[in-house]
Amino acid sequence: MQPETYEDRFEHLAALLAERLGEADIATVRRAYEVARSAHEGQLRDEGTPYIIHPIRVATLLAEELHNYSTHLICGALLHDVIEDSDITRKQIARVFGKEVARVVWLLTKFEDVSLPAYLAAIEAAPETGAPIVKLCDRLDNLRFLIHSPKGEKKRRYIRTTEQHYLPMAARTDKYLYDELCRSLEEIRKHVKSRRQTEADDQV
Repeated sequence: MQPETYEDRFEHLAALLAERLGEADIATVRRAYEVARSAHEGQLRDEGTPYIIHPIRVATLLAEELHNYSTHLICGALLHDVIEDSDITRKQIARVFGKEVARVVWLLTKFEDVSLPAYLAAIEAAPETGAPIVKLCDRLDNLRFLIHSPKGEKKRRYIRTTEQHYLPMAARTDKYLYDELCRSLEEIRKHVKSRRQTEADDQV
């Protein structure tokens, strides 16, 4: 059975990692989760779920689907939105988790004055950090749950930006993520088309 609460979801992730990582690494991952949970406290996703569920799902995707058990990437996935969504700084992340994790989180932080192409180009220019993989996992998770968002324009924007930017990036980065993005993209296209047809029928 799929875990329901974010606490259960994190414990599911921790159990996955416990098969591959030592106690010290698990403790580091748990600390990253606690920092992210505090940073996102009170924040909700469009579908009405606690925001922290999203970074947990991204980290779980890394371990469960990509079999990537890198402690710094799992921590980076859990923390990837904390600079953007809270007062936490890169220096604070570096002090607690090290410069490697801090760099990943910094690369994944989208600032308003930076265009999407420039943002993604900077991420892709640093493959040694693992940030491109985490970013693609982030987009894949968003696509998979986009169907639950009430925002039609957001769905159309995600379709457009995924086609234009994320699919080419995935094609250059990881075949599994490329295939999964294609599959999720097709599902959301069908969903949007169905919603449009239903709305048109209601107007008749």
